[in-house]
Amino acid sequence: MSEVRPLIETLPFGCHSPRSEWPWQLAFPEACFSALRFDTHALCETDLDAWDLPTPERLKTAAAKRRAEFMGGRLAARHAIGALTGSPSTPAQDAEQLPDWPADTVGSITHSRGLAAAVVARRPDFHGVGLDAEVVMSNERARRLAPQILVGSEQEWFGRLGVESQGEFVTLVFSLKESLFKALYPLVRRRFYFPDARLIAWDAREGSVTIELLKTLSSQWPAGSRLSGHVTAIDEYLLTLIMIQGK
Repeated sequence: MSEVRPLIETLPFGCHSPRSEWPWQLAFPEACFSALRFDTHALCETDLDAWDLPTPERLKTAAAKRRAEFMGGRLAARHAIGALTGSPSTPAQDAEQLPDWPADTVGSITHSRGLAAAVVARRPDFHGVGLDAEVVMSNERARRLAPQILVGSEQEWFGRLGVESQGEFVTLVFSLKESLFKALYPLVRRRFYFPDARLIAWDAREGSVTIELLKTLSSQWPAGSRLSGHVTAIDEYLLTLIMIQGK
């Protein structure tokens, strides 16, 4: 794997230097991570074309905040691709507005309130990657959103928790299901939603989780399929990751 060198010279005003230390306890040598903090207000004034970022037509008239999030995510992806392959490049978008990764790679991008991050891995070692970052929600908001995010078994789990843990739990389930969608949708091309999966195990000390499909998505991904996930924290953000290894 190529040496990871921060691309400080390519970062626009409003971005901090990217970090590339793998943040989860379980390492994947065939994958690279990149995250950067950005100032939404400063970055949204930057010209996307000036930084050689492919700009979808819909973004040219989008809100400045949306353009800033797109730029932050693409810069993180470019850094991760460069670390993995030795040749930085920026993924464009396919017909469904999903990242179009370079040949022999697969990845995932996320952004949340001034944080952008990406994980990129090699094919055929991995078939899918799902990454999501969220700011941990308040316990009050968690109680309000729980019925929309949690299925029955998760709601029972939620009910057994102390009040101080409710925000973290609902944020974890929300983020993990987002990561699941990002990892699986490019493989099955069939949409699914929060009620279609459930968290069945969470080891907070090891930073590991297991999620189970409640809906058949394809012949390879029937209901009852289980996937391992990984959880960590960077500052105030909770990050979940699902890596689908080659079979």
